[in-house]
Amino acid sequence: MRLPKSVLLRRPDLAEETNDSEPATAKDFYDEGVNYEESGDRWFTSDLSKAIRFYHRAHESYKQALKLDPVMMHALYNLPRLEYEVYNKYTKDDSVVMDDLSNCADALNDTKAGGLFQDIVSLCRTFESSIDILIQSGNESSMGWDFYFNSASCYFEYIETLCSDPSILQDLSEKSELVKAVQRCIYMFEKVLSYMNDTLENNVEDESVNPEAVSSVCIESYRMLSVVYETLYTPELIGFMDNFTAGYLDRVDSVSNKLVQDPIPNDIILTLKIAKLSQRASRQLDYDPFVGIWTSEPELNDTIEKQLTQSSSVRSFLDKFETVEISVPDEAKWLILTNLDSTYRAINAILCSQIDELAKTNNSENDLLSGKISLACSVFIERADIFLERSFLKVNEAVKNRIVLRNNCKNLLRNALIFSKKTGGIRESIIGKLTRKKRQREAAMRLCLIEGKAQEEWGKIIGENYWPQELQALADIEGYKMLLN
Repeated sequence: MRLPKSVLLRRPDLAEETNDSEPATAKDFYDEGVNYEESGDRWFTSDLSKAIRFYHRAHESYKQALKLDPVMMHALYNLPRLEYEVYNKYTKDDSVVMDDLSNCADALNDTKAGGLFQDIVSLCRTFESSIDILIQSGNESSMGWDFYFNSASCYFEYIETLCSDPSILQDLSEKSELVKAVQRCIYMFEKVLSYMNDTLENNVEDESVNPEAVSSVCIESYRMLSVVYETLYTPELIGFMDNFTAGYLDRVDSVSNKLVQDPIPNDIILTLKIAKLSQRASRQLDYDPFVGIWTSEPELNDTIEKQLTQSSSVRSFLDKFETVEISVPDEAKWLILTNLDSTYRAINAILCSQIDELAKTNNSENDLLSGKISLACSVFIERADIFLERSFLKVNEAVKNRIVLRNNCKNLLRNALIFSKKTGGIRESIIGKLTRKKRQREAAMRLCLIEGKAQEEWGKIIGENYWPQELQALADIEGYKMLLN
């Protein structure tokens, strides 16, 4: 359960007012694309089908602008950014079910090379292509740092995808896809830091460059490195990857150490410190020093962001060994999982209190209430998974309390179901509603398996079109692997 990455950066370039005549020039098509995209953004909060139709029109307009002017910087910027934004909003978001969208077949079927819907590898190539065109045309100086930041974000996503496959570490070498992706991601982040450093040191006027923006680059850099090192399970693998990351990490550390001395908002400093702790912890292969890192800054302990990030880090610590079948002793796992549940229980208490307060004030702007509800559901589900996993461990406590552990698991899933049905407020977006529905399906599928319900009942409880996806998602979760087998 990772915290979201920074959002893609958009240029403030807005379309000029246009008349009703058909577009004829590259600028006309670009302006048309911007208008379509803005319409897509407005509809995205209430109608995903209508939004994707507008995004598709915007995509077509940007492509037409580039046919007329292949080196048009703004269109080269917007085209890959829009494709990646659609990837994040529709392809990656597991609450969005494409089959539920209507009257947008042209958009959804636009999956060929150069289409709106691209896989993450193709998206990285599109960013690279835009950058190459501008460099070769002598227009690199016009690009700005946000072009490179968006490219780095795309490579970060690709790295996460690669790291989700344990086989990626087999025969790891300089030519491995993971290493090449890490190198390109670092290259993009370094371009951003260099631009920002030159701007600040030379007092160049650029409102977009400030300590907060520099902090975002450092935070995302730490998070990217954490994802990589959380998969490395031997000193040899860590040493090998250090050959490609150590120099950049030193630079990020140097920049972040200066940032904490600057007058930056406390919430940004907090996130920066947590991201740095996560990166340091990701390198650990022994549990005690791992815990030592997470407890090294006690002033952060009461923050929910730190507790969530630490909990995700603990799960990744266990997973890095499970995926390569290196056995963690059940006694050690029992202790780790018990402590993890204790952390999640504290998070649940904070979230429930925040939800009650937000519900009283009816303050649901920007899906704040809805997001808290969905997060509380996720934490209930995580805790249920922990109780189920503990019930399978071969330790005395598990054997003696197996029935209690399973009952606690079911009760937590029922809590998730109850919370998922809470309203997110009158201003709740469609994504907020869909995310709550997704958490509801996740909890219901788990309950069906634990309670031994027949497959014929799954469709009635979860939905015929939904339960196969939910079942597949459980195949790699430890406790449910045991049930399914």
